[in-house]
Parts: sequence; structure tokens; C-alpha cells
Amino acid sequence: MSAATLTSTATFADDTTEILNGQINLDAAINVVAQVEADQADASVMSAIGMANAATFDLITPHDIENSQTFSGNVASRASTTADIIDGMAVTTAIGLGNSASVMVDDGMDVNSAQTALDGASVSAEAELAISSYAMHSLTTASAAANAYESIAYGGETNLNLRQDSGASVTADAFILAPTGGIGDSAIVLGTANGNSVSVEGYMGPSQIVTVDQDNRGRVSGRAFIEAGGGSVSTQAVAAANGNAVRIQNEDGYAHLQGEQTNSGQVASEARMVVGLYDVDTLSISSEGVGNSAILSNIGADAFMGLDQTNTGTVNSTASLQGQTGGNAALFSTAYGNAATSYICSDCPVTSYGDMNQLNSATINSTVNGQLGSGNAISGTATAIGNAATYQTVDPYQ
Repeated sequence: MSAATLTSTATFADDTTEILNGQINLDAAINVVAQVEADQADASVMSAIGMANAATFDLITPHDIENSQTFSGNVASRASTTADIIDGMAVTTAIGLGNSASVMVDDGMDVNSAQTALDGASVSAEAELAISSYAMHSLTTASAAANAYESIAYGGETNLNLRQDSGASVTADAFILAPTGGIGDSAIVLGTANGNSVSVEGYMGPSQIVTVDQDNRGRVSGRAFIEAGGGSVSTQAVAAANGNAVRIQNEDGYAHLQGEQTNSGQVASEARMVVGLYDVDTLSISSEGVGNSAILSNIGADAFMGLDQTNTGTVNSTASLQGQTGGNAALFSTAYGNAATSYICSDCPVTSYGDMNQLNSATINSTVNGQLGSGNAISGTATAIGNAATYQTVDPYQ
């Protein structure tokens, strides 16, 4: 069956909407704090999760679902771990969401979902690890989104019609603060912020037709920061910010993405390290900011990507290092107005279909800034692209 035929053909689990979900949370004040202080601990796990509207659908038969969520006000989530010594693993996680919908269905589904974060709303997530002596292993993550949708399909035929609209301010900040201490064998800091986010997965051969309509007007900021007297053997700081983001990962069935993404909000991403002695260590500092992002990955079958992407919001991405005496350091900063990637992996003949339209009229800035007293090696790559579209098919055995 051709891509054009599939575009115009609707498949329904049945003729009835089995689930109708409506949620309105106006002038919300959702505040979540999870914190711990310790002189010494073998391990520590702290999580703070805040959501204005949350809907979960976990179904073992085909279903039709109608979902509507509206949010205004503020969601603030903060997790912190403060210690002198952590001998094992320190995990600090903060999640902030305005509207959240999670769907898991077997053998097919039809979903119509509309998520709205009103202008003037705000969503923030902050994760902090503060160490005075050392932490041997650590994972510090902050993630925030005004609207978030995710679904997993197992077999069957899926039709998703997803509308997301946000005028909210979104911030995600992840920190390690150890100016007089060390961060052991491994340390990862991740700050991810999205205005609108869609994640679609498929296994056991589902055919998935996904239509998206995403509009972001709010400021989106993601930051990852490490300040330490000494580095870890492997240290990573990763920051990401997207006005609109959609990702499809499918296996053994046709995957189809169509619709539009419009971003007019400012997008800022910053990954930064300030480290003293890291002579035997490897530092990786990565920042990515995108106005509109679309990724379609399919295994073993054809795929179609057809989006109208329009970005009018400034995008800034910065990766920076201020080090004294060091080992190896690599810095990466990438900024896009619009970015789309279609990837198929198959050992059988497959076709990648595309009908993309990208328009960028905003300033796109990407900066790498490395300062080092002495060290083994330092490298940096800064990339700024207004519009980028990539189509790729590969044979796993070649």
C-alpha cells in the first residue's frame, strides 16, 4: 500500500470511544520538594515529581481514546541531595510537567489528544547534588515540559491525532555543586526542557499513523552545570532544549508522521563545567537547542515523514569549560531552527518517503568556549543550522 493511500485511510479500533478523559487545572500551584542531608551515606535516591494534569491508559485490548487537558498556573519540582560523603550511588531526579498523557495498548488504538498550557503558565524542574568531600557515582537529572504525550503500541493498527499548544515558560536545571570536593568515578548531569513533547513507540509490528500539531510560544531553557574541585574518571554534562519535539521509534510495521510544528518561543540550552584537577579524567560537555525537532526511526518497514516546520524563535546553545589541570575534554554545541531525521534499518528493500517544508526566520547561535590551564587534549565543535533534513536507509548487515 502506498504512503499516499495510508495517509487518507483511517483505521478505527471500533466505532465507539471507550475512554473520554477531560482534565482542567486552572491557576494551579503545584509545588514538590524532596531533599535530604547526610554526613555520610552508602547510597542516596531522591525524586521529586510534579504534574498539573496526568492521565495514564494501560489497556490489553484495542481502544478509542479521547483526551483533553488544560493547565494554567505554576508547577515547580525540586530535588536536592546534600552530603559530605556518598560512597556509592547518588541519584537525584526532578520532573515537572504541565499536562501529561501516557498510553499503552495492545492490538491497535485510535487516540485524539489535545493538551493546552495557557500563556503565562510556568513549569520548572531543579535537581541539585551538593558534595563537600566526594560522591563516588552520581546521576543528577532535571526534566520539564509544558505538554508531554507518550504511547507504546504492541501490534495492531494505530492512529494518533495529537494537538499540543503551549504559551508556558519551561525551565530544567541540573547541578552538581562540589567546589571543594570530588565527584568520584562517574558523574552525569542532564537538564532537558521541552515546550511540547511527543514520544511514540511500537513493537511486534504495529502500523502507526501519527498526525501532530504543535505550537510553542513560551521560553524554553535547559541547563546542566558542574562545579567541582576535582573531576570524575568519566564526567558528562548534557543540556537540551526544544520548543517542539516529536520522536517515533517503531519496529516491523509502517511508520508515518505528518502535521506541523510552529515555534516562536526563545529556546536556550547551556552545558557548563568549572573543574579544578582532572588529570586522569575525561570530560564531555554537550548542549543542543532546537526550535522544532522531529525524529522518525523505523526497523524493517517503510516510513513517511511529512511535516511543516516553522521557527521564528531565537535559539541559543552553549557548551563551556573552565578547567585548571586536566586530562581530556570534549565540547559540543548544536543549534537548529528546524531539524528532521528519518531513519530506516532493514535487511529487506524499504522506502523512505518524505514531504518536508521547513521555514526558519530566527537567529540561531551556537557557542563553544573552552578555557584550560594545562591538559592532555581538548576539542570543541560548534554547529548552527537554520534548517536540517536527513533521510537515511541502512542494511544492518552491510
